[in-house]
Amino acid sequence: MNLSAENKVKIITYREEFKEIFRNINYEWIEKYFEVTELDKKAFNNPQQEIIDKGGFIFLAQYENQIVGSVALEKITDQQYALTRMGVNPGYQEQKIGQSLIEKAIEKSKELGLNSIILYTNQKLINALNLYFKNGFKVVPLDDVPYIRATIKMELAL
Repeated sequence: MNLSAENKVKIITYREEFKEIFRNINYEWIEKYFEVTELDKKAFNNPQQEIIDKGGFIFLAQYENQIVGSVALEKITDQQYALTRMGVNPGYQEQKIGQSLIEKAIEKSKELGLNSIILYTNQKLINALNLYFKNGFKVVPLDDVPYIRATIKMELAL
């Protein structure tokens, strides 16, 4: 893709009509590096019930009327959410779409008055790690890991 996608990308709020696209964006990277778990299936089979109805949010990156990326904020407590379900379609990576998604998640977290955002990731995901570090996330001790693929826990104090 020969463009500056960051100027042409809109970040929109999840709607049920995008459920399959949301799942596909994430299954693609999960299956490339890991295995889809029961926890993943539960969230992607019913994102409305598993994320939004529990106080969370899902944002999608739209480029020329096509959904090309996603990020979710899942509520842990009133003061802390987890950044999850972040992915960008391979043909649209390295176009700062992930940056636009993470900026929206941070902006929403600040609006909510959160103390921090956490995330779990894996050292294999170098581009994701670089994005998180660039946006101020710091490595913290790994505890109560919800994902078997997680080798790193990060936190952003707000």
